[in-house]
Amino acid sequence: MISLNPGIFISAALSSGIEFLEIVAIAYALSSSGYRREALFGSVTGIVAVTLAAALLGPALVLFPLRWLQVAAGLVLIYFGWKWTKKSVIRQAVGKRAGWIDNPLKNRSLETDRTKPGFSYLNFVVMTKCAALETFEVALIVITIGLSSRAWLEALSGASIALAITIALVISLHGYLKRLPDVFMKLGAGLMLLSLGTFWLLEGLGFKWPMEELSALPLFCLFLLSSWITILLLRRQSLRKSVSN
Repeated sequence: MISLNPGIFISAALSSGIEFLEIVAIAYALSSSGYRREALFGSVTGIVAVTLAAALLGPALVLFPLRWLQVAAGLVLIYFGWKWTKKSVIRQAVGKRAGWIDNPLKNRSLETDRTKPGFSYLNFVVMTKCAALETFEVALIVITIGLSSRAWLEALSGASIALAITIALVISLHGYLKRLPDVFMKLGAGLMLLSLGTFWLLEGLGFKWPMEELSALPLFCLFLLSSWITILLLRRQSLRKSVSN
């Protein structure tokens, strides 16, 4: 009987889904502008290139001692988790959406006016770059999660299912993309990465957790409570400034 780790699966799926959602949103917006081939080929090229590189280089990291990997993975996940949590807390406090939700093509250096016939290599290259950068973050997160937990099945299947669900969501929702709770999704992913990163960093440094992997759950609750308190304080501070002005 195969024992699965649901925490690893959910963390990989949610964190990967955030990055894939941005890729698919940009591709869909570019496709709607008349550049369907560029959006499709650019997305596929960027995702496949990074995936192949990760598949070739990732297994070599298994040769390093587990504790080193846990410390490195913990630092990487804490970095992404803190960055995503900070952005989401600030956006939630001021009621702001992510830029790629409101206008996916903004500041992308893409051609949006379909005046020239034929294939746009500029849009293809830019779309490939966008897809590759986001997929690189996915690969980095999934590899670190897989190496630290040894739960490769959950990490890889979580990322794969996230990609499929993201594509289905964007295609089915069409103009309702802005209704997605992107801030809550990114906040949840950030808190999960912070929790797992803290858990593996301290474990790699020799700390013995009383409940083993279940100790990540109270860490998540602690980070969640801290984030919610910060959101309330930022809202109160913003309200005071608006009243005084």
